[in-house]
Amino acid sequence: MLLVYNLILGKYPLYRLQEWVESIDFSCINNEACEKVKFNDDRFGRVLNKLYQVDRASLMTELVVFFVNEFNIGLERVSNDSTSIKAFGQYPGRTKTGLELKRGNSKDHRPDLKQLIFSLSVAGDGAVPIHYKCYPGNVTDDKTHIETWNTLRKITGCSDFLYVADSKLCTDEQLSYIVNQGGRVVTIIPETWKEVESFKQQLRKTKKAKDIIWRRHKPGSDDKKEYFSAFRGDYVTVKRGYRIHWICSSEKRKRDRQSRETRLKKVEQSLAVLNGKINKRGLKTKKTIEQAAQQIIKEHKLEKHFHVSIGTITESCKVQIGSGRPGKNTQYKTRINRLFTLSWTQKKQVIKQEAQTDGVFPLLLTRRINT
Repeated sequence: MLLVYNLILGKYPLYRLQEWVESIDFSCINNEACEKVKFNDDRFGRVLNKLYQVDRASLMTELVVFFVNEFNIGLERVSNDSTSIKAFGQYPGRTKTGLELKRGNSKDHRPDLKQLIFSLSVAGDGAVPIHYKCYPGNVTDDKTHIETWNTLRKITGCSDFLYVADSKLCTDEQLSYIVNQGGRVVTIIPETWKEVESFKQQLRKTKKAKDIIWRRHKPGSDDKKEYFSAFRGDYVTVKRGYRIHWICSSEKRKRDRQSRETRLKKVEQSLAVLNGKINKRGLKTKKTIEQAAQQIIKEHKLEKHFHVSIGTITESCKVQIGSGRPGKNTQYKTRINRLFTLSWTQKKQVIKQEAQTDGVFPLLLTRRINT
């Protein structure tokens, strides 16, 4: 109990807990008996050692179930997400449960550091945390959801709660398992799915009707509003026939447009720098120049947005025949040098069509279209 109080209120290091305990008025927490007990860092250390040796996962589940019942927390909807926790220095070995600092997909953009993966699930009722787990740093989210869902089923006491997570949940193995166990899922479909490219390709060519389904004040703003719209029509996944709701977010639309404009500008700047380097070492052939230009465009994922052209010009100059100092009888020959030019243009029609997909994302519901 005192360790929990310290984490919430004091956050003293272990060696200073005795000092912190002596400052507590135990009558305020209805536990005057604690005043007669001697607390020091050794005592707290022994308690932590015992806690490490028990089945903490089962203990945590029992505690969560108790608090859910005690405070009547609604568990009809549970949302899950994860993040990476980076670490500096040396941390050798692993715990008895297999937890180990590893290099992996860093969400902090620090692939040079080892990390842990921290997964957290919260109730839709007040965003109350009800489950967490740490994984080795090289574990990916698309391998954790079955285990997480099974634990949440124990906590909720049922299978039909609505499980909400990001696109890493959207694998056939995980979705099929949860659905076959009677579960329900809402998740975002990854951009790599054929259904996503097919729908966006339609949007690039023709407009589709949609209806506003939610308006709200933009977080952090009193006068600005954001809205979400749903496209009309029935859409399903090719495999399994899960329902798809195509949504358009006004804020995501702004972010998508700004992101594209920023990337277009960076490509223009990088190509201008490249243009000053051509016809020099490493960039003396049409092939190497074109490869360098396409690499710049590819790095910013704008392969369809630019047209690159490599041209040639000739440059003539007179060169002395033979060696020695030039004189009135010196003979000259004309040398023709071929130089390459680099030019590029943005494909305005492609950019205009791509703007039709700004703010659009697909939500997958495991409820099938005929249910």
